Amino acid sequence: MKRFFKWIAIIIGSLVLLGLISIAVICKRHHRSGILASGGKISDNQAAFDVSSYDITLKILADEEKIDGVTRVEMKSLRDSLARIQLQLVRSLKIDKISYMDHLLTFERKKNNLWIHLPTPLIKGEKIKLSIEYRGSPVKAIKPPWIGGFNWSKDNEGNHWIGVSCQGEGAKIWFPCKDHPSDKPDSIALNITVPESYYCAGNGLLRQVKQPESGWLTYCWKSRYPINNYNITINIAKYEILQRHYFCKDGSTMPVYFYTLPGFKPQADSLLDMAVDMLYTYRKLYGEYPFAKEKFALAQTDYLGMEHQTINSYGNNFHKTEIKGVVYDQLMLHEMAHEWWGNKVTAKSWSDFWIHEGIGTYGEALYLLDKGGESAYHAFFDRIRPRIRNRDPVVGRKNATSMQAYHSDIYYKGAYLLHTLRFVAGDSTLMKTLYTFVNDSAFTYDNMTSTEDFINYFSDKNISELLRFYLYTTELPIIQIKSINDTTFSVFTDNITFNMPVEMNYSGGTITAVLGSEPVRIISSTIPVVDPQNWYLKQINFD
Repeated sequence: MKRFFKWIAIIIGSLVLLGLISIAVICKRHHRSGILASGGKISDNQAAFDVSSYDITLKILADEEKIDGVTRVEMKSLRDSLARIQLQLVRSLKIDKISYMDHLLTFERKKNNLWIHLPTPLIKGEKIKLSIEYRGSPVKAIKPPWIGGFNWSKDNEGNHWIGVSCQGEGAKIWFPCKDHPSDKPDSIALNITVPESYYCAGNGLLRQVKQPESGWLTYCWKSRYPINNYNITINIAKYEILQRHYFCKDGSTMPVYFYTLPGFKPQADSLLDMAVDMLYTYRKLYGEYPFAKEKFALAQTDYLGMEHQTINSYGNNFHKTEIKGVVYDQLMLHEMAHEWWGNKVTAKSWSDFWIHEGIGTYGEALYLLDKGGESAYHAFFDRIRPRIRNRDPVVGRKNATSMQAYHSDIYYKGAYLLHTLRFVAGDSTLMKTLYTFVNDSAFTYDNMTSTEDFINYFSDKNISELLRFYLYTTELPIIQIKSINDTTFSVFTDNITFNMPVEMNYSGGTITAVLGSEPVRIISSTIPVVDPQNWYLKQINFD
């Protein structure tokens, strides 16, 4: 029997190793092992200018899996004597020419960096619009959205089904851009030409549909809100369009769309009704939908999903999650939360990516609290607690790239931290803080934020220390329970700097005590149960 289990272990280990090798080979073959990561330390050159808009015009050659077009980048110099501009664009896309007004500009390409030489140096405050014509094969998605790019898929009828996801890689995989999270353009335009039997959905509002030539249509989308590069997307298929209306607090009406494949209308109709209800629920928590002058939309995709601003990618196949009687689409709920946390409130560095994912994940718990009460809320944390690895700090290293910052604890431990705050600070204080932060103009839209901004929003020093402990370290409070005699116990923790209020069940009932290095003495005929509702991530030692 021992030999049998030994061989089973060898086989399982070999399969895991083969899987890891396969992933490594795929990444190496496609130059994806961190080379395409977004962000990191911003260069001196890119810190010297601010992008105000991207105007992207593309013809989609789906049969060849290629694109052909031009991107116009408008920017403003932030210093004098700026003689060249550094953008990013993957090498698989060939540049035909770069121009400014009537000037053809010279340029250099080094890896995925594009250096453009200006005809005359810019002075501080001067604006310029560069036109870059390019074509070729954009980066192809391998395992979207985690290893993203262009998703060249086919639907069940053999029709093209195309989407773009590039959170980890950055938008340089399909248009020239300043590939750093700290710079959100104030607006974007998408002019996408596809065969006339197809529909192209994009960010913002559809301004017009033109016919540039026989057999082709150009869909012209425009968004006038600041937007992070990775949130820009296009979705192309033989979509059917379903619509609902969302009524804003100011009395205006916003369209809610679902771009769905033919044959999925009944499921899509039901999901769209759920989406509208979710919008109203999140409004109670965080205020008005952040992009109410444009739209909220879902685009059915052949990959799981992504929080593309005003047009969330949806590939959850209408799967429902049930927790304590609350039935909901977890993927749609999570991506919708990002419209507030990620798209309206945006971290200026990938190091602080938990602000998007952790607070977004906590939004799911608050939705369950609203729909199913405390039992559903706590059941959610019972589910995610085993997924917390606690190997790396939630807040990544300074100037982290997207690849360096990304791990599962930015979701689960980040959300659990807010769960802890709900107990420590109180429900009303936490909810008021989240509401005011997400509606503070100092940290929203084109004014980006950081972990320290969020921590400093709490005036309580004890809460600030708790936040830094859980966010910047992988330590957990170690709670010591020592038996003094058969009926007396000493409870304390000495590895934290903040006061830790906890509930404790003992033979006499339940009390709330503040733990620190000074022991709390409990008289009980049974061993005290510390934090029975699991408000904290912690370690308990009994002696």
